Amino acid sequence: MDEAYLRIEKVTTGKVQGRETWEEIPLSTDAVLIARPGNDPGAIVPDIRILGDDYISRRPVQIHYSYTDGCYMLSDSGTMNGTFLNGELIENDARPYRLKDNDVIGLAKVAGEVRVLLKFRLTRVTRQASDTDDSWRPPAKKGLSVNVPARRVFVDGREIALTKTEWKVFECLHSNRGRVCTMDDLTWEVWGADGATPELVAKYIQRLRDKIEPDRSKPRYLLTHSTGGYLLQA
Repeated sequence: MDEAYLRIEKVTTGKVQGRETWEEIPLSTDAVLIARPGNDPGAIVPDIRILGDDYISRRPVQIHYSYTDGCYMLSDSGTMNGTFLNGELIENDARPYRLKDNDVIGLAKVAGEVRVLLKFRLTRVTRQASDTDDSWRPPAKKGLSVNVPARRVFVDGREIALTKTEWKVFECLHSNRGRVCTMDDLTWEVWGADGATPELVAKYIQRLRDKIEPDRSKPRYLLTHSTGGYLLQA
């Protein structure tokens, strides 16, 4: 894969938390969420937080690396004011768009002005997935498949991009698959001594279901137990 980063080109109002304009934000292979953070205790905290601009959506824009396609991907999870790739509006139905070096990502267009501009840059090749290395190939089998060392999840051979926290929740469930994980189990394993509200844990369960379940209304892999915990069947 290629190392990559986002350079903050423009912030009309407010700021990117902890960052300055023209600063570079490194990207890893984990999915990265970009959004305005919510106020309620159950709100998922985005990885790149844009503060002080109500036109920026709390529904996240996501960037992740796809080993299947060999590139980074951009997707919009339902923002109200749009996400733009090189000036073109992308669909907000979470479909992935391929990112290339020097692509410009725009967030929230209001009165003809894009509120935030981020430039995507590739730096240098740090690791190349070998054609003979089976650990990077999507599995051929149907159903839910997991490559734990590579931190990769597949459903019917299609790779599922997870954020760092989503992976931690999934890993806890997967390491105890077939057994019930209580709210306390998940809270301690994922958030440790900092803790998390039941609403936040439930929100991450919902996000995992959105990603791995073919039909969220009829969960096949991630089930809610009568005791209030969760179990993964894989």
